[in-house]
Amino acid sequence: MEKFYWLAAIIASHPHRTVVGRTRLQKTVRLLQRLGAPIDYDFTIHFYGPYSDGVSSDIGLLEKLGLVTETPDLTFDGSPFYRITGSSDTTQFAEDSNFKGYEKYIEIMSHAETTVLELAATYDAFREMGSNHDEALDRLRRKKGRKCDNGNLEEALKLLASLGFETQ
Repeated sequence: MEKFYWLAAIIASHPHRTVVGRTRLQKTVRLLQRLGAPIDYDFTIHFYGPYSDGVSSDIGLLEKLGLVTETPDLTFDGSPFYRITGSSDTTQFAEDSNFKGYEKYIEIMSHAETTVLELAATYDAFREMGSNHDEALDRLRRKKGRKCDNGNLEEALKLLASLGFETQ
């Protein structure tokens, strides 16, 4: 299955075939890739953590193919975000036998707060770069600052553990 079809399947596996926010989609794809999903997007660390130009490009491709729509919206404080919704045709990709097994991870991630998902993906990226647990936590706190407060960091580590990642 082509990676942009995997992207369509990921979107289709979210509640109501909708991913609320590009950040959420980027982090979900990154963590699924780390969990062994056969997609090979290149990620670099940006302000919101791991980011892939390829994921953004493939959203555009899926939109041109009529498989997703990306709708701008505003948060309660007026900040912009996007809702990415899969067409009914995207469910066929989620039903592909190669995709089965990853739905359980998407289910877990879809219930996490976006900030928690962002922290989890960034922590994991630091670990993948060779940082041990304490170094990754230190780097995460320096990069994300107050986003680590209010139990978010602890929830991010719990999320990673529930997905099967090493967090110590």
